[in-house]
Amino acid sequence: ATLAGGCCPGASRNRFAYNEAGQVRIRAGLPIYECNSRCSCGADCPNRVVQRGIRYDLCIFRTGDGRGWGVRTLQRIRKNSFVMEYVGEIITSEEAERRGQVYDRQGATYLFDLDYVEDVYTVDAAHYGNISHFVNHS
Repeated sequence: ATLAGGCCPGASRNRFAYNEAGQVRIRAGLPIYECNSRCSCGADCPNRVVQRGIRYDLCIFRTGDGRGWGVRTLQRIRKNSFVMEYVGEIITSEEAERRGQVYDRQGATYLFDLDYVEDVYTVDAAHYGNISHFVNHS
């Protein structure tokens, strides 16, 4: 869909990143720019998917094979749908290296590299986060 009047046309090349059902419709690897406080559109704008937060019923559970905790869905998730945002503290990659050594000794790590453009920052969900902290990466 082409952006309606009042939405942010510049960053998105005049196209929404999502279809009417909120599923990503652009090529993988491209950044997604959502409408925000600079737009004149409202909270019901279809280009505000992540901002609406988690829309699926999710459950934290203890794995049966000793890998710790995990997250599973209690309902079917449509392909290319937003599930959750990985929330945490943004730190430098250097700090992530230091913390990673400590976390490795503790047997758990919650580091997620932000390497879209450069490998400069990392998200650490060890102390600040949401349910994404329990997503099993192994």
